[in-house]
Amino acid sequence: MLYVSFKVNHEDWSKGIDYSRNSLSVLDIKPSTNGARLLIEFKGKEEDAKKLKWNLSRVSKFKYLGTIIVNEPIERILSNYIIMNGTATNDGIYWTVILSDYTELKKMLRDFVEHHIEVKVVKVIKVKSEDVLTARQEQILKIAFEAGYFDYPKKIRIKELAEKLNMSVSNLSEILRRAERNVIETFFRERS
Repeated sequence: MLYVSFKVNHEDWSKGIDYSRNSLSVLDIKPSTNGARLLIEFKGKEEDAKKLKWNLSRVSKFKYLGTIIVNEPIERILSNYIIMNGTATNDGIYWTVILSDYTELKKMLRDFVEHHIEVKVVKVIKVKSEDVLTARQEQILKIAFEAGYFDYPKKIRIKELAEKLNMSVSNLSEILRRAERNVIETFFRERS
């Protein structure tokens, strides 16, 4: 398994945001009939969040979560892979994806080239198969953690989180329980 980080230029949907005052992260991408559906986390002031005209829900004082549909080639390509995150900065968007092997990396890069997308690979990390969590479990656990699911009191309920991830509550609950069990089991095994 590979963790691949790369940078691409901004597209229309991610332009017009002052990244020195705000942050924008893509937590998940799913294919959609109109392109790709992105789970977005925006951190910034309320007036900046409203300027985006996206359907975002406030999860804390300066944090908003929501989904948007974009029909751009980068996101359509990435919707075929497991992404860890996408982080927008002033100079572009940095993506981290999980790929099975170098063949899959070549295929993804070939898709970018065919669509005339400039991409700069920043880092490739080969991951050992001894990981505690599957890539999907890690992704879901991270999204739940960042959305405040594990906070006390919870900032988001499982039903709301499932809606944002476009999953059933039972499927999300199962993924979270298995991930939590794996993490706790590994913790106690390493302590004994």
